[in-house]
Amino acid sequence: MNFKEFAERDLQIFIDSNEFAAAHTIDGRTLNVIVDNDRLMQRSKKEFDGISVGELLYFVSAEDYGPPPKVDAVQKFDNKLCEVFDVRVDEGMYEIILRRYGA
Repeated sequence: MNFKEFAERDLQIFIDSNEFAAAHTIDGRTLNVIVDNDRLMQRSKKEFDGISVGELLYFVSAEDYGPPPKVDAVQKFDNKLCEVFDVRVDEGMYEIILRRYGA
């Protein structure tokens, strides 16, 4: 197995709902995501001088999600309207920060 194959296998474990992820509804689709608000607090402190930048940070498989959402796009996360504040792409995962819609 090469490195990419190992990384893909690890990603599948990471997004497995029996391991780390949980099912959430995003724009009407049920996807396995990892909600990580500790990471949101870390990024707020490090990158935004402690200013609250969002309400929720989650990771989702890029393959499962499809093309990444655009910043400022409206997204329905578990029946709650939100705006996409930030999107990062890394090793087959999206890290997405949502803020309250209209904030």
